[in-house]
Amino acid sequence: MKKILFIFTIMLLSINLNAEIVMKPILTLDTAEKMAESCLSLAKKNGWKINIAIYESPGSLKFYASMDGTYPASEEISRLKGKTSAGMPFSTSELRDMAFNGDSPNTGLLTLPSTILLRGGVPIILNDGTHIGGVGVSGDSGGNDENCAIRASETAKLLMID
Repeated sequence: MKKILFIFTIMLLSINLNAEIVMKPILTLDTAEKMAESCLSLAKKNGWKINIAIYESPGSLKFYASMDGTYPASEEISRLKGKTSAGMPFSTSELRDMAFNGDSPNTGLLTLPSTILLRGGVPIILNDGTHIGGVGVSGDSGGNDENCAIRASETAKLLMID
């Protein structure tokens, strides 16, 4: 027992008490709701029926909304898109391009569980480069889904300026 206490004491003494604590901005519920509102507004204006999932990094669902008349499968697709971009600082379009790029595809991306390579997932990256989450939109064309997700991500950048 004394040996264990001695080792524990040595471990405690070896901890750097002057280590800097890195503070990362967080995605608040209020910001996530405003992000969703901006996307839903764009979708209503254009007659799209979409689902939107907003995730904190590294992948906790923060906000979800589904418009009336969406396809049941697009619910899960929006979640996968959002979670994919919350876990990696790339859009699902960029990841798709990386996975199938020319003569040397990155097939490792295809083996990651819960990763989707359909357009409509966009990371939330603040102006200082901090990756705080991801947005996934599904229900319309990949391009429209992506535009809606970009709108939501841009809203976060505007709201979270220091």
